[in-house]
Amino acid sequence: MKNLLLAFVVLFFATPIFAQEYVIKEQIPTFALGFQPQSFTYKAAEIDMDVRLSPRNWLTIAPRLQFGNPKFNSYFYDPTDAIDKGFGLGLTYRYFPLTSRTRKMNDGMGPFVSAAMDLLQTDYHYIGRKYLPYTDLYGIDGYTIDNDFEYKETVANLGISVNIGYSWRLFDIMYMETYLGVGVKMSDYVYNTERNFNLGKNYWDTGYSGYYVSSGFRIGVYLNRYKYEFK
Repeated sequence: MKNLLLAFVVLFFATPIFAQEYVIKEQIPTFALGFQPQSFTYKAAEIDMDVRLSPRNWLTIAPRLQFGNPKFNSYFYDPTDAIDKGFGLGLTYRYFPLTSRTRKMNDGMGPFVSAAMDLLQTDYHYIGRKYLPYTDLYGIDGYTIDNDFEYKETVANLGISVNIGYSWRLFDIMYMETYLGVGVKMSDYVYNTERNFNLGKNYWDTGYSGYYVSSGFRIGVYLNRYKYEFK
């Protein structure tokens, strides 16, 4: 009897809620999730969280993880083949100059300028060479070379770039973005010629220091482009 009474009370109060009609309304998007396919070139996966700070101003927070399976069949391979694991964080500020009061719903799309900062730390595991000292029977010192010596090394990198780009709205709730710019990277890695392996060979390597061309594209979806309102 008590269970029947409880069911009646719940049904009594819930019926008006389900009986209400609702409408779907447009609103200015303020949050989106996206990703950058090019991150897979350096064995990383990241999720871009785009947040609208104010009209024309957006911030992207991009945590990333690196994953790898180091190969030891040859010591003449690319540094990305020596990635064991890693993690990092990207921060990008974007300014959309064409957003106005009459185009509020288009905030977050169109041409933009941006400034980005990227942090990355990578653990490498690779085969290199090592010079081993020895003394012969006559007391003369010398060195032999071991070409199969394993190294484990952790490298950190900071990158800063400025870019121009364009963001298109797709199917009204998705976006696609391309950008191009210049930047500089600074790494704590120091190339050791004796090991015969350079972890800063390419500009996308964590061991790279110097100038580079920043380019790529992103794709994502706005999570709150529309909202439901009950009448």
